[in-house]
Amino acid sequence: MGFVERLVNRIGTWGTVLGMVFISLVTIIICAQVLGRFAHFSLPGSYDLVETLVVVGVAFTLVYAQIEEKHTRAEILIDRLHGRTKAALETVTTCISLFLWVVLAYAGWLTFADKYAEGEQTEILKISIVPFRGVWVFATILMCLLLFLKLYRHVAALIKGDGGKK
Repeated sequence: MGFVERLVNRIGTWGTVLGMVFISLVTIIICAQVLGRFAHFSLPGSYDLVETLVVVGVAFTLVYAQIEEKHTRAEILIDRLHGRTKAALETVTTCISLFLWVVLAYAGWLTFADKYAEGEQTEILKISIVPFRGVWVFATILMCLLLFLKLYRHVAALIKGDGGKK
């Protein structure tokens, strides 16, 4: 599992860098739009750009939060538990999360396939939205892989009875 976990973490980290670049571009576009309004100047298609670029940033931010375990969790309860109880609770919550992300990935894939067939484009700039939907599906699949690896660790800890101590 070590190689797969390192590969998924590396892809997620590079995706996060890409996401930060896209969020930075979104910030620049929004600032330019706001400043342009003072000069009675409008950037046509800025909404289209923001709408598509933000998908990459959000998708990989979620993946980064999972990699670094920086998301919200009930640490007050979890940190007080030990051994098999902690591992069992972590296993159950990870199974629930994995199920929800699998549903999101599946729904994203169905939408991606449908919109790919339609040739969906943005309204003003006529940019294809399909690659951005593809990035979302890729990020949700990556999230599922991360959660599966986490589930594997929790089940191993449950079997050992150590609560996942490193």
